Amino acid sequence: MNLPLAHKIIGEAEHQPAGFLKVSGREAAREVHLMAEAGLVRATESDGLDPTEAVITRVTHAGHQFYRALRHHPAF
Repeated sequence: MNLPLAHKIIGEAEHQPAGFLKVSGREAAREVHLMAEAGLVRATESDGLDPTEAVITRVTHAGHQFYRALRHHPAF
């Protein structure tokens, strides 16, 4: 998992109405997939073997904790 990218994406999702965030690009879509597998977000992905879009439908409690824990870390 790319922690800086995951932190950025969750931060963007937290500031969206209702927590919905659509991401585009292979790297971002893969990161959303990994975050969903880790239980940080709920998400839907595009169909196909090479998804380039994903939609975060909800940031979970674990996702909020992840974001808060790294918010003041110098690398983020």
